[in-house]
Amino acid sequence: MTNHKLLNFTLSAILLTLFFLLLYFGHSLLVPFVVAVVIWYLIVNFVDALENIPYIGRYIPKWIAFILAIVVAFAVIYFIFNLVSNNITELINIAPSYQERFLKVKDQLFAFFNIKTQPDFSQVFENFNMISLLSSAAGIMADFGRNLFIILIYVLFLLLEHNSFDQKLSFLIRDPQKLASARNMLNKITVQIQSYLKIKALMGMITAGCSYIILLVVGVDFADFWALLIFIFNFIPNIGSILATILPCLLTLIQFDSFTPFFIVTLSLSAVQFTIGNFLEPRLMGKSFNLSPLVIILGLAVWGYLWGIVGMLLCVPIMVIVNIIFANFPGTKPISILMSATGDIED
Repeated sequence: MTNHKLLNFTLSAILLTLFFLLLYFGHSLLVPFVVAVVIWYLIVNFVDALENIPYIGRYIPKWIAFILAIVVAFAVIYFIFNLVSNNITELINIAPSYQERFLKVKDQLFAFFNIKTQPDFSQVFENFNMISLLSSAAGIMADFGRNLFIILIYVLFLLLEHNSFDQKLSFLIRDPQKLASARNMLNKITVQIQSYLKIKALMGMITAGCSYIILLVVGVDFADFWALLIFIFNFIPNIGSILATILPCLLTLIQFDSFTPFFIVTLSLSAVQFTIGNFLEPRLMGKSFNLSPLVIILGLAVWGYLWGIVGMLLCVPIMVIVNIIFANFPGTKPISILMSATGDIED
Protein backbone atom coordinates (compact mmCIF):
# COMPACT_ATOMS: atom_id res chain seq x y z
CA MET A 1 0.00 0.00 0.00
CA THR A 2 2.85 2.36 0.91
CA ASN A 3 4.65 1.58 -2.34
CA HIS A 4 1.47 2.29 -4.30
CA LYS A 5 1.10 5.73 -2.66
CA LEU A 6 4.76 6.48 -3.23
CA LEU A 7 4.42 5.54 -6.90
CA ASN A 8 1.35 7.76 -7.31
CA PHE A 9 3.13 10.66 -5.61
CA THR A 10 6.21 10.23 -7.83
CA LEU A 11 4.14 10.08 -11.01
CA SER A 12 2.13 13.15 -9.93
CA ALA A 13 5.34 15.08 -9.20
CA ILE A 14 6.80 14.13 -12.60
CA LEU A 15 3.60 15.12 -14.45
CA LEU A 16 3.41 18.42 -12.54
CA THR A 17 7.05 19.20 -13.37
CA LEU A 18 6.50 18.38 -17.06
CA PHE A 19 3.37 20.55 -17.05
CA PHE A 20 5.22 23.59 -15.71
CA LEU A 21 8.12 23.00 -18.11
CA LEU A 22 5.58 22.95 -20.96
CA LEU A 23 4.06 26.22 -19.73
CA TYR A 24 7.48 27.87 -19.43
CA PHE A 25 9.16 26.72 -22.65
CA GLY A 26 5.95 26.79 -24.68
CA HIS A 27 4.92 30.30 -23.63
CA SER A 28 5.48 31.75 -27.13
CA LEU A 29 2.80 29.37 -28.46
CA LEU A 30 0.52 29.24 -25.43
CA VAL A 31 0.29 32.96 -24.54
CA PRO A 32 -1.28 34.05 -27.89
CA PHE A 33 -3.80 31.21 -27.57
CA VAL A 34 -4.65 32.17 -23.97
CA VAL A 35 -5.07 35.83 -25.00
CA ALA A 36 -7.35 34.61 -27.81
CA VAL A 37 -9.41 32.61 -25.29
CA VAL A 38 -9.82 35.76 -23.15
CA ILE A 39 -10.94 37.81 -26.18
CA TRP A 40 -13.31 35.00 -27.25
CA TYR A 41 -14.76 34.88 -23.72
CA LEU A 42 -15.32 38.66 -23.69
CA ILE A 43 -16.94 38.55 -27.16
CA VAL A 44 -19.34 35.77 -26.11
CA ASN A 45 -20.30 37.68 -22.97
CA PHE A 46 -20.78 40.86 -25.00
CA VAL A 47 -23.13 38.96 -27.33
CA ASP A 48 -25.10 37.71 -24.32
CA ALA A 49 -25.31 41.27 -23.00
CA LEU A 50 -26.64 42.51 -26.36
CA GLU A 51 -29.29 39.77 -26.42
CA ASN A 52 -30.39 40.69 -22.87
CA ILE A 53 -30.97 44.38 -23.66
CA PRO A 54 -34.59 45.11 -22.63
CA TYR A 55 -37.12 45.28 -25.47
CA ILE A 56 -34.66 45.34 -28.41
CA GLY A 57 -32.26 42.53 -27.47
CA ARG A 58 -34.49 39.71 -28.69
CA TYR A 59 -34.80 41.34 -32.13
CA ILE A 60 -31.03 41.39 -32.75
CA PRO A 61 -29.99 38.37 -34.88
CA LYS A 62 -27.21 36.36 -33.29
CA TRP A 63 -24.89 36.69 -36.28
CA ILE A 64 -25.21 40.49 -36.19
CA ALA A 65 -24.50 40.46 -32.45
CA PHE A 66 -21.35 38.38 -33.04
CA ILE A 67 -20.12 40.64 -35.84
CA LEU A 68 -20.73 43.73 -33.72
CA ALA A 69 -18.95 42.14 -30.74
CA ILE A 70 -15.93 41.17 -32.88
CA VAL A 71 -15.70 44.67 -34.39
CA VAL A 72 -15.93 46.32 -30.94
CA ALA A 73 -13.36 43.94 -29.43
CA PHE A 74 -10.74 44.49 -32.11
CA ALA A 75 -11.48 48.23 -32.31
CA VAL A 76 -10.70 48.46 -28.58
CA ILE A 77 -7.50 46.39 -29.03
CA TYR A 78 -6.45 48.58 -31.99
CA PHE A 79 -7.13 51.76 -29.97
CA ILE A 80 -5.12 50.50 -26.98
CA PHE A 81 -2.27 49.28 -29.21
CA ASN A 82 -2.07 52.63 -31.03
CA LEU A 83 -2.29 54.66 -27.83
CA VAL A 84 0.48 52.70 -26.12
CA SER A 85 2.72 52.57 -29.22
CA ASN A 86 2.39 56.29 -29.95
CA ASN A 87 3.02 57.29 -26.35
CA ILE A 88 6.07 55.02 -26.05
CA THR A 89 7.45 56.53 -29.27
CA GLU A 90 6.96 60.05 -27.90
CA LEU A 91 8.56 59.03 -24.61
CA ILE A 92 11.59 57.65 -26.45
CA ASN A 93 11.92 60.94 -28.37
CA ILE A 94 11.99 63.08 -25.22
CA ALA A 95 13.76 60.51 -23.04
CA PRO A 96 17.19 62.26 -23.28
CA SER A 97 15.79 65.36 -21.56
CA TYR A 98 14.12 63.16 -18.92
CA GLN A 99 17.39 61.27 -18.47
CA GLU A 100 19.27 64.51 -17.88
CA ARG A 101 16.60 65.70 -15.48
CA PHE A 102 16.70 62.37 -13.64
CA LEU A 103 20.40 62.77 -12.86
CA LYS A 104 19.76 66.26 -11.44
CA VAL A 105 16.90 65.08 -9.24
CA LYS A 106 19.33 63.08 -7.11
CA ASP A 107 21.15 66.19 -5.91
CA GLN A 108 17.88 68.06 -5.40
CA LEU A 109 16.49 65.24 -3.24
CA PHE A 110 19.56 65.19 -1.00
CA ALA A 111 19.42 68.98 -0.71
CA PHE A 112 15.68 68.90 0.04
CA PHE A 113 16.15 66.42 2.90
CA ASN A 114 19.27 68.29 4.06
CA ILE A 115 21.58 65.29 3.70
CA LYS A 116 25.13 66.63 3.90
CA THR A 117 27.05 63.45 3.07
CA GLN A 118 25.60 61.78 0.01
CA PRO A 119 25.66 57.95 -0.13
CA ASP A 120 27.59 56.55 -3.07
CA PHE A 121 24.75 55.65 -5.44
CA SER A 122 26.62 56.87 -8.50
CA GLN A 123 26.69 53.54 -10.30
CA VAL A 124 22.96 52.98 -9.71
CA PHE A 125 21.98 56.38 -11.09
CA GLU A 126 24.45 56.36 -13.96
CA ASN A 127 23.38 52.89 -15.11
CA PHE A 128 19.73 53.86 -15.15
CA ASN A 129 18.96 54.36 -18.83
CA MET A 130 15.46 55.52 -19.63
CA ILE A 131 15.89 55.05 -23.37
CA SER A 132 16.80 51.36 -23.01
CA LEU A 133 13.81 50.77 -20.71
CA LEU A 134 11.42 52.41 -23.17
CA SER A 135 13.01 50.54 -26.06
CA SER A 136 12.30 47.29 -24.22
CA ALA A 137 8.66 48.37 -23.80
CA ALA A 138 8.50 49.17 -27.52
CA GLY A 139 9.86 45.69 -28.26
CA ILE A 140 7.08 44.14 -26.20
CA MET A 141 4.48 46.09 -28.17
CA ALA A 142 6.11 45.02 -31.45
CA ASP A 143 5.92 41.36 -30.36
CA PHE A 144 2.24 41.79 -29.51
CA GLY A 145 1.64 43.38 -32.92
CA ARG A 146 3.29 40.41 -34.64
CA ASN A 147 1.12 37.99 -32.66
CA LEU A 148 -2.09 39.94 -33.28
CA PHE A 149 -2.87 38.15 -36.56
CA ILE A 150 -2.34 34.74 -34.94
CA ILE A 151 -4.59 35.78 -32.05
CA LEU A 152 -7.27 36.86 -34.54
CA ILE A 153 -7.16 33.44 -36.24
CA TYR A 154 -7.48 31.67 -32.88
CA VAL A 155 -10.45 33.87 -31.92
CA LEU A 156 -12.28 33.15 -35.18
CA PHE A 157 -11.84 29.38 -34.81
CA LEU A 158 -12.93 29.52 -31.16
CA LEU A 159 -16.08 31.38 -32.22
CA LEU A 160 -16.77 28.75 -34.90
CA GLU A 161 -16.42 26.00 -32.28
CA HIS A 162 -18.52 27.84 -29.68
CA ASN A 163 -21.96 26.46 -30.56
CA SER A 164 -20.79 22.85 -30.80
CA PHE A 165 -18.98 22.76 -27.44
CA ASP A 166 -21.97 21.66 -25.35
CA GLN A 167 -22.85 18.95 -27.87
CA LYS A 168 -19.27 17.64 -27.80
CA LEU A 169 -19.41 17.62 -24.00
CA SER A 170 -22.58 15.51 -24.04
CA PHE A 171 -20.92 13.00 -26.40
CA LEU A 172 -17.76 13.00 -24.29
CA ILE A 173 -19.59 12.35 -20.98
CA ARG A 174 -22.34 9.76 -21.43
CA ASP A 175 -23.34 9.48 -17.77
CA PRO A 176 -26.19 12.02 -17.20
CA GLN A 177 -25.17 12.61 -13.58
CA LYS A 178 -21.53 13.27 -14.49
CA LEU A 179 -22.63 15.46 -17.42
CA ALA A 180 -24.79 17.56 -15.08
CA SER A 181 -21.86 17.83 -12.66
CA ALA A 182 -19.54 18.98 -15.46
CA ARG A 183 -22.05 21.57 -16.65
CA ASN A 184 -22.51 22.78 -13.08
CA MET A 185 -18.73 23.14 -12.72
CA LEU A 186 -18.50 25.12 -15.98
CA ASN A 187 -21.39 27.31 -14.85
CA LYS A 188 -19.61 28.06 -11.55
CA ILE A 189 -16.45 28.99 -13.45
CA THR A 190 -18.41 31.26 -15.80
CA VAL A 191 -20.30 33.01 -12.99
CA GLN A 192 -17.22 33.64 -10.86
CA ILE A 193 -15.02 34.81 -13.76
CA GLN A 194 -17.80 37.10 -15.03
CA SER A 195 -18.28 38.56 -11.56
CA TYR A 196 -14.54 39.08 -11.08
CA LEU A 197 -14.00 40.71 -14.50
CA LYS A 198 -17.04 43.00 -14.22
CA ILE A 199 -16.09 44.28 -10.79
CA LYS A 200 -12.38 44.68 -11.64
CA ALA A 201 -13.26 46.46 -14.91
CA LEU A 202 -15.64 48.84 -13.10
CA MET A 203 -13.14 49.55 -10.33
CA GLY A 204 -10.36 49.96 -12.91
CA MET A 205 -12.41 52.50 -14.90
CA ILE A 206 -13.24 54.51 -11.76
CA THR A 207 -9.59 54.45 -10.61
CA ALA A 208 -8.26 55.32 -14.08
CA GLY A 209 -10.84 58.10 -14.51
CA CYS A 210 -10.01 59.74 -11.17
CA SER A 211 -6.27 59.34 -11.83
CA TYR A 212 -6.61 60.85 -15.32
CA ILE A 213 -8.33 63.96 -13.92
CA ILE A 214 -5.60 64.36 -11.26
CA LEU A 215 -2.76 63.97 -13.79
CA LEU A 216 -4.48 66.31 -16.25
CA VAL A 217 -5.05 69.03 -13.65
CA VAL A 218 -1.43 68.85 -12.41
CA GLY A 219 -0.17 68.85 -16.02
CA VAL A 220 1.68 65.53 -16.06
CA ASP A 221 2.80 64.43 -19.52
CA PHE A 222 0.99 61.49 -21.19
CA ALA A 223 -1.96 61.51 -18.75
CA ASP A 224 -4.06 59.30 -21.05
CA PHE A 225 -1.25 56.75 -21.29
CA TRP A 226 -0.82 56.56 -17.50
CA ALA A 227 -4.59 56.27 -17.02
CA LEU A 228 -4.67 53.30 -19.40
CA LEU A 229 -1.77 51.63 -17.57
CA ILE A 230 -3.53 52.24 -14.24
CA PHE A 231 -6.67 50.53 -15.61
CA ILE A 232 -4.67 47.52 -16.89
CA PHE A 233 -2.40 47.20 -13.84
CA ASN A 234 -5.38 47.15 -11.48
CA PHE A 235 -6.12 43.65 -12.83
CA ILE A 236 -2.82 42.51 -11.28
CA PRO A 237 -3.60 41.62 -7.65
CA ASN A 238 -1.79 43.31 -4.76
CA ILE A 239 1.24 44.74 -6.57
CA GLY A 240 -0.68 46.10 -9.57
CA SER A 241 -2.01 49.15 -7.75
CA ILE A 242 1.49 49.88 -6.40
CA LEU A 243 3.04 49.79 -9.89
CA ALA A 244 0.15 51.84 -11.27
CA THR A 245 0.91 54.57 -8.71
CA ILE A 246 4.72 54.51 -8.82
CA LEU A 247 5.20 54.96 -12.60
CA PRO A 248 3.29 58.27 -13.10
CA CYS A 249 4.67 59.57 -9.79
CA LEU A 250 8.25 58.95 -10.96
CA LEU A 251 7.58 60.80 -14.22
CA THR A 252 6.11 63.71 -12.25
CA LEU A 253 9.27 63.80 -10.14
CA ILE A 254 11.42 63.98 -13.27
CA GLN A 255 9.19 66.30 -15.28
CA PHE A 256 8.84 69.27 -12.91
CA ASP A 257 11.51 71.46 -11.33
CA SER A 258 9.51 71.70 -8.09
CA PHE A 259 8.68 68.79 -5.79
CA THR A 260 5.16 70.13 -5.17
CA PRO A 261 3.52 68.41 -8.20
CA PHE A 262 5.21 65.14 -7.19
CA PHE A 263 3.73 65.29 -3.69
CA ILE A 264 0.28 66.26 -5.02
CA VAL A 265 0.23 63.41 -7.56
CA THR A 266 1.65 60.83 -5.13
CA LEU A 267 -0.78 61.66 -2.32
CA SER A 268 -3.79 61.96 -4.65
CA LEU A 269 -3.17 58.74 -6.61
CA SER A 270 -2.39 56.85 -3.39
CA ALA A 271 -5.64 58.11 -1.84
CA VAL A 272 -7.64 56.99 -4.89
CA GLN A 273 -6.01 53.55 -4.92
CA PHE A 274 -6.39 53.13 -1.15
CA THR A 275 -10.05 54.20 -1.07
CA ILE A 276 -11.17 52.06 -4.00
CA GLY A 277 -8.91 49.08 -3.22
CA ASN A 278 -9.70 48.89 0.51
CA PHE A 279 -13.30 50.09 0.77
CA LEU A 280 -15.25 50.13 -2.48
CA GLU A 281 -13.87 47.03 -4.23
CA PRO A 282 -14.08 44.65 -1.21
CA ARG A 283 -17.73 45.67 -0.67
CA LEU A 284 -18.62 44.84 -4.27
CA MET A 285 -16.39 41.78 -4.56
CA GLY A 286 -17.57 40.24 -1.29
CA LYS A 287 -17.16 36.46 -1.52
CA SER A 288 -17.54 36.27 -5.28
CA PHE A 289 -14.25 34.39 -5.52
CA ASN A 290 -13.04 32.22 -2.68
CA LEU A 291 -9.23 32.37 -2.81
CA SER A 292 -6.69 32.68 -0.04
CA PRO A 293 -4.54 35.87 -0.23
CA LEU A 294 -1.44 33.69 0.16
CA VAL A 295 -2.52 31.56 -2.83
CA ILE A 296 -3.02 34.74 -4.88
CA ILE A 297 0.51 35.97 -4.03
CA LEU A 298 2.05 32.58 -4.84
CA GLY A 299 0.01 32.34 -8.04
CA LEU A 300 1.12 35.84 -9.00
CA ALA A 301 4.77 34.89 -8.55
CA VAL A 302 4.43 31.59 -10.45
CA TRP A 303 2.38 32.87 -13.38
CA GLY A 304 4.43 36.06 -13.58
CA TYR A 305 7.58 33.95 -13.84
CA LEU A 306 6.06 31.63 -16.45
CA TRP A 307 4.26 34.12 -18.69
CA GLY A 308 5.37 37.59 -17.60
CA ILE A 309 2.82 40.41 -17.57
CA VAL A 310 0.13 38.24 -19.25
CA GLY A 311 0.47 35.64 -16.51
CA MET A 312 0.18 38.32 -13.81
CA LEU A 313 -2.97 39.75 -15.41
CA LEU A 314 -4.59 36.31 -15.70
CA CYS A 315 -3.38 35.00 -12.35
CA VAL A 316 -6.67 35.30 -10.43
CA PRO A 317 -8.98 33.91 -13.18
CA ILE A 318 -6.62 30.95 -13.66
CA MET A 319 -6.51 30.26 -9.91
CA VAL A 320 -10.32 30.53 -9.66
CA ILE A 321 -10.73 27.97 -12.46
CA VAL A 322 -8.16 25.63 -10.89
CA ASN A 323 -9.83 25.92 -7.48
CA ILE A 324 -13.31 25.11 -8.84
CA ILE A 325 -12.00 22.12 -10.83
CA PHE A 326 -10.13 20.78 -7.78
CA ALA A 327 -13.28 21.15 -5.65
CA ASN A 328 -15.19 18.80 -7.97
CA PHE A 329 -12.90 15.77 -7.56
CA PRO A 330 -12.45 13.85 -4.29
CA GLY A 331 -8.70 13.39 -4.82
CA THR A 332 -8.02 17.11 -5.21
CA LYS A 333 -10.70 18.46 -2.85
CA PRO A 334 -8.23 18.92 0.07
CA ILE A 335 -6.07 21.12 -2.21
CA SER A 336 -9.16 23.21 -3.06
CA ILE A 337 -9.89 23.65 0.67
CA LEU A 338 -6.31 24.85 1.25
CA MET A 339 -6.56 27.24 -1.72
CA SER A 340 -9.84 28.76 -0.49
CA ALA A 341 -10.05 31.81 1.75
CA THR A 342 -12.38 30.28 4.35
CA GLY A 343 -12.14 26.52 3.73
CA ASP A 344 -15.82 26.43 2.74
CA ILE A 345 -15.94 25.26 -0.89
CA GLU A 346 -19.49 23.91 -0.90
CA ASP A 347 -21.18 27.24 -1.67
